Amino acid sequence: MLPMRIQVNLAAAAILLLTTLTACTSSEKEKAELDIMRAGEFEATEQLPEFARLEMAGDTLRTEHLKGKVTIINFWATWCGPCIIEIPEFVALKEEWKDRPFEIVGVSLDDTGFDVVIPFAEDLHLNYPQILDIDGSFGEQLGGVYALPTTFVVTGEGQVLAGHLGVFPLEEWRDDLDEMIAGLE
Repeated sequence: MLPMRIQVNLAAAAILLLTTLTACTSSEKEKAELDIMRAGEFEATEQLPEFARLEMAGDTLRTEHLKGKVTIINFWATWCGPCIIEIPEFVALKEEWKDRPFEIVGVSLDDTGFDVVIPFAEDLHLNYPQILDIDGSFGEQLGGVYALPTTFVVTGEGQVLAGHLGVFPLEEWRDDLDEMIAGLE
C-alpha cells in the first residue's frame, strides 16, 4: 500500500491530468506551441550527447553506461501530476526487464535538487537511475524539454529515436521496445 501522502498526490495528479491533458507547462507561449504538437510524438534523430551526471545514488551516470541498452529517458518533476501518474509503469517495466539490455533514466527538473527528489523516489520505489537537469542543459542537448513529462527513446547504438510530450504511451511502445531489446540480446 502506498503511503497516504502518495495516495493523495496520485488522486490530485489524476485531477490535474484531466485539466491539463497530457503535459505540464510553465507559460502560455509554450502552451500554445504545445497545442500544435498535442499528439505527443515528435521526431528526434540525434545521437545521444556525451554526458556525465551525478546520480541520486551518488555514482556518476555517463553516456557509455547506456551503450548497448535500449533506454527511456524521462524528464519529470515531483510537482508534475502527469509525471506522477506514469512513474509506476516505468518502475514495473524496469523490474520486469531488469535482466535485459534496457535502462530507464529519470531526469528531474526540480530546482531544489535531490533534497526533494530523494524522499519522493523512496516513496515511489524508483528502481532506475535519477539525475538532475536543473539548468535545462541536458534537455537542450536532446532538442529541448518544453513540457513535463517529456520522454525520449534511445536505441542501443545511442540514436535518439523518438520523443514524446506528455504521459508516455508505454503500452503502445511496449512491443517496439521489446523488439529493439531482443535485437541486442
